[in-house]
Amino acid sequence: MGLCLFNISLFAIVKHVKIVAVNDMHANLQGVPRFAAFMDSIRGVDENVVLLSAGDNRTGNPYNDKYNPTSKPMTMLMNELGFEASAIGNHEFDGEIAGFRENLNNSNFPYLCANIFLPDTCRLHVYPYKIMDVDGVRLGIIGGIQLGQIGIPDCHPDDVRGIKFKPINDVLPQYRWMREQCDVLILLSHDGYEVDTVTARLFPYYDVILGGHTHYLSKSNEIHNGVLVTQAKNKLAYVAVVDIDVEDGKVVEKKSEIVNLSNFTGESKHVREMVDGFYNNPELLKVISHIKTAFATKEELANMEMDALREETSADIAIQNGGGVRFASFPAGDFTRGDLLELDPFGNLAVVYELTGAEVESMIMNCYDLDEKQPVYVSGITYEMNIGVADNKEDVHPIDIKIKTVSGKPFSRKAIYKVVTNGYVAAILTAIDRSRGNEMNVTCSDLIEQWLMSHDSLDYSGTKRIKLNFVTPKTK
Repeated sequence: MGLCLFNISLFAIVKHVKIVAVNDMHANLQGVPRFAAFMDSIRGVDENVVLLSAGDNRTGNPYNDKYNPTSKPMTMLMNELGFEASAIGNHEFDGEIAGFRENLNNSNFPYLCANIFLPDTCRLHVYPYKIMDVDGVRLGIIGGIQLGQIGIPDCHPDDVRGIKFKPINDVLPQYRWMREQCDVLILLSHDGYEVDTVTARLFPYYDVILGGHTHYLSKSNEIHNGVLVTQAKNKLAYVAVVDIDVEDGKVVEKKSEIVNLSNFTGESKHVREMVDGFYNNPELLKVISHIKTAFATKEELANMEMDALREETSADIAIQNGGGVRFASFPAGDFTRGDLLELDPFGNLAVVYELTGAEVESMIMNCYDLDEKQPVYVSGITYEMNIGVADNKEDVHPIDIKIKTVSGKPFSRKAIYKVVTNGYVAAILTAIDRSRGNEMNVTCSDLIEQWLMSHDSLDYSGTKRIKLNFVTPKTK
């Protein structure tokens, strides 16, 4: 019998992983039934699907944020959809440490953050990373949270009291070892698009950065220094779908698609029933005013809020940080308590100061600087502010400001004014000592509601009180 020889060729097996990432859902409960149906369609054709959130799962919807316990609806829905992990967003702390702890304990998935340092007394079970096996592919996921100019996430400082943070790019070198241990390395980032692009430049050994915080809408297949970077706007308007092929423990192909969920039809019946149950809240459906003419801009809405706050506290001036106004517009028609708590969801107490005109100027410029360079809204005054922009367009700071009163009296830098603002502004300011403020035992939203109840028809169309001029400072 002759000897038969067989030439056996070994072919490497290419394995595929699909990742679906959302960010800044901000408790858009009404968008979850459609998103759930989208996930069902994805899982119907692909077994290896990993669902991740880049943070800010809560804040922005009173049917979630005012629920007892706070944010339980969003947590239950995320459990139902099968999330594998979430980054910590700055707004995860809006329910204070106790509220976040409750969410953590009720979640079937971990919250990841490598640049947070928690004392044992917080009892927050947060992990820096997660390594999971997806059909033989080792998937490493590291979490990160953004820090503002005062070294904490953009939340009320009291809500993170005792917690320490470091910039994410100072911490990531400690986790270089994960590159050797994992086939795919992912940063689940709530650090913002600009920081994510810097991270990609500094750490090109990451395969993917799934981002959040700045509500940026990335392009499909957006690559920075070899790193795939995604961010899918906010409130479940879009979703990032990432496909990764791995051969012999190496990523051989990666691509992303930014999907517009408004183009997807259908809802999960079961999830719709869950959401409808959460909306069964007559207190939030109560009509408190009527909008005669639609609010076309964020400033018009802020002007209404600040008029209410100023008049209810008999102040001369009211000041509001831009980040505290959560609608960009609002249609004509009934305005409910739920609408108000969505416009102003943070539950900040009102704080009253006695300030000189010069200190009012400093307060507005300081607030602009510390609240992510957003316009500062006012009542009782109007202002024009010059803002210096350096050549690199990153160093942006107010140069000077001119204020006028609406009472007809000249604004004086030496005169004393009664100024009302919210507790967040009072807490972050560095120009005005927090201890000088008189914290009232009432929230800004309660004062605004009280004012609205006596104003049954609102029309703020065309109101403008601020002007920002961006200029290049002259060099000597």
